[in-house]
Amino acid sequence: MSALTPAQDRERHRLFGAAVQGMEQRVAQATKAGQMLEALRWGMAQLDRTLAESPAELRAKIACRAGCGYCCSVPVDVQAHEVFYAAEHIQRHFPPEDLAEVVARTATHRAAFTGLTNEQRADLLSPCPLLDAGGSCSIYEGRPEICRAHHASDAAACAACTHPAEFQQVHIPALQARMFAVMLGLDEAIEAEGFDDRAYDFGSALNEALTNSLCRVRWLRREAAFPDSCLADKPE
Repeated sequence: MSALTPAQDRERHRLFGAAVQGMEQRVAQATKAGQMLEALRWGMAQLDRTLAESPAELRAKIACRAGCGYCCSVPVDVQAHEVFYAAEHIQRHFPPEDLAEVVARTATHRAAFTGLTNEQRADLLSPCPLLDAGGSCSIYEGRPEICRAHHASDAAACAACTHPAEFQQVHIPALQARMFAVMLGLDEAIEAEGFDDRAYDFGSALNEALTNSLCRVRWLRREAAFPDSCLADKPE
């Protein structure tokens, strides 16, 4: 990441601290699944607000548009709370036939990704199973944190990328610093309350969440929510 100005660095630390404090307060008071969901809604809204309140000159550099799904072939690593947020969105808003299609697509994704290392997952460059026919995110309001935090400055360069590492060249450093500060702050607060902090492959864990209601029970008990087969990196 390019060097930040002193003011940008101070703002990054402020955003991180505010995210940690705000999420810690909400998670500490949450004793039921619905209350945790409200805490997660607050966190996702903080990410969206951070983008909306970013300096205009940074937002003007964003080349991302609806239907531009080049980066949506990059493996997505998430924590359990992001999976449950997405699953709740799907279960609430998708009709039965669309839900069944998502389950089928994530099952195919899971079969392809199970047992792979991070490097092997990256080499696949497999489109996200949540993309619709037009290349847009079908769960945009329920998408994971990293999907909200990633923005690119050059769509043509994204289209030419053949490996996830190449997307680094199109990041907007000062904007990424702001978004990642909030994202990491939210995660740290949830981890501090004892919730599952393992990194999961999004498509694989989402398939498990949509087909096994015990995942959420384990998560609320502060246990590992998903089996090792859903981990982002192959266990040694």
